[in-house]
Amino acid sequence: MALAVALLGITPLAHADDLNNKKNATQTQIDNNKKQTSQDQTALSKAAAALKTAQANLVDAQADLAAKQQATQDAQDEYTKQANLAAQAEKDLAARQAELATAQQAVVDGQAQIDAKRDTIAVVAQTTAQQNTSLLSLAMVFSNLSSAQMNDRFQWASLVFDTNQDAMNQLVQAQQVLQQAQATAQQAEQKATAAQAAAQQAQQSAATQLTAAQNAAASSKQAQQSVTAKVAATQKAQADAQAAINADKAKSSQLQQQLAQIEAQIKAAAAAVTHVNQPPASSSSGKGVSPSTAQSIAKGLLPKYGFSSGQFSCLVNLWNYESGWRWNATNRSSGAYGIPQALPASKMASVGSDWRTNATTQIKWGLGYIKSRYGSPCGAWSHERSYNWY
Repeated sequence: MALAVALLGITPLAHADDLNNKKNATQTQIDNNKKQTSQDQTALSKAAAALKTAQANLVDAQADLAAKQQATQDAQDEYTKQANLAAQAEKDLAARQAELATAQQAVVDGQAQIDAKRDTIAVVAQTTAQQNTSLLSLAMVFSNLSSAQMNDRFQWASLVFDTNQDAMNQLVQAQQVLQQAQATAQQAEQKATAAQAAAQQAQQSAATQLTAAQNAAASSKQAQQSVTAKVAATQKAQADAQAAINADKAKSSQLQQQLAQIEAQIKAAAAAVTHVNQPPASSSSGKGVSPSTAQSIAKGLLPKYGFSSGQFSCLVNLWNYESGWRWNATNRSSGAYGIPQALPASKMASVGSDWRTNATTQIKWGLGYIKSRYGSPCGAWSHERSYNWY
């Protein structure tokens, strides 16, 4: 019988050690997962900040692109305007050059006429002079002409000279008019040439501005595309970080469940050892007590579990939240029962069979559970505040 009892005691203890190792390993995984969650949360915050900045940059890039595109359109309009002016200036120049050519030809033709008339006048003058000289000589030699006839002959010669001189003057005036027309046409050509040069220069300047505006618009478009890609990348980084956090939460929940199962197994192993080596203890001193009495009982039991009096306030807060320190408190949805809200309630049978009505039995079980799982009432209360259960 003693050998059987020893074997029964060794087996649960060995099993409990394995469970404790599993518990420690699981708790380490939980701690590591918490660290990873914190890192992922930091990454998410950074990604969100980067996304906000990238989106602001995208708005700026879009505004800049719109401005550059408008500048390009303005430059295109100006280039078209200057090109039209240059084309018109070229037409005007061609017209002025045609007018100049006409005027120059007119000058040439007029000069030819003047030269021809000069020759004619010279011939007439020479002939007349010769004739008058001959007549005068004959008159003087033979004295055949009367004084009146001689006077008529001189008047006729004078008239011929005067008529020819008027013709000559008219020809000179015509030549001057033609030369003035030529000068005017040359001035018009010079002005047209200057206008064409100015128009061509303006067109070249407009073309340079257009090229610069087009290059600026292309550069702005590339910048917008770069920022758009960065926005997409930061959105993906944010989504990846959020997915990692969700995975961390799922893993944390799984590990917490795994830890709860291991702790339940540890409790069961400890209860098996207690049943083998010590019969369950029962107490009648805690039956049907008030919440204040239950708190007094718990305060007196703290040292037996290695807890200082400073842990009492955390214990009060914990079980006020869970059950209000009522020995018959029942959670209708889960079935948790008693002051410590054991789930299932039958767990408390490991301390005493009167667990349904005895506050002392419930408190003892609850203190043992807190110590094995959280180390202290304040540790349990901290977990309760974080997860709404302990």
